Amino acid sequence: MAQIETGGGDGKGKSHQKKMSIHVDFTPMVDMNMLLITFFMLCTTMIKSQTLNIALPSNEKVENVENMSQASADDAVTIILDAKRKKGSFDVDTVNGKVVNEVYYFEGKPGGDEGMFDAAGNILSANNNLQKAEFLANNADGTSQGIRKLIQQRNKEVLVEINKLKERFRKEEINQEQYDSLSKKVRRDEKLKKPVIIIKSTNQASYGSLVQILDEMQINSISKYQIDNMTRVDSVMLIDYQNNHRN
Repeated sequence: MAQIETGGGDGKGKSHQKKMSIHVDFTPMVDMNMLLITFFMLCTTMIKSQTLNIALPSNEKVENVENMSQASADDAVTIILDAKRKKGSFDVDTVNGKVVNEVYYFEGKPGGDEGMFDAAGNILSANNNLQKAEFLANNADGTSQGIRKLIQQRNKEVLVEINKLKERFRKEEINQEQYDSLSKKVRRDEKLKKPVIIIKSTNQASYGSLVQILDEMQINSISKYQIDNMTRVDSVMLIDYQNNHRN
């Protein structure tokens, strides 16, 4: 609180003007600040940091490094990311300045058992097993379509078991920790038929399309997938398909 102190003259002769000095007491202000700080500390919602779980590589020694990128023809599914091309051209097409993503895939070996080239090195277009899919995830009725439908069909056995666990979790028969542990065992179960998905992209494909495909791996519980480089056969198949399907 503010106090005003007054003082008189020195008592000699004429009277002098009284002098006033102001003293401000800040003690109540400190008390009020402490109360405000305590109030905000008690009423503030503590924000929990959001973290992303990252699957790190294993420390286990690999005996044959060359076999790390190998998969059986029955299990292998190769997905190729590209950008939409202009009609009658291989130039990238854009809509409102943005690249339109496209996705292609083939199952098993490129060109099947006979391959994409004959003995003389000529391209065998009839053996091109590359197909085009859509990025669209679900129909209006909730059923899957596009590349998601393909992935779910190839990973059907795993998804059946995962859905059973989801139902148990929904009924509160198991908690989150138990669900995570059991679902991990299902994805690693070698008795279940599951695909090995190899993801590749051209130089024209956008980074967003790669992120979208990686999301599909998580959504559909794919346990075996990798990102690899485009090979000569992949490029030949893609160009051959686009040549034969130009609008």
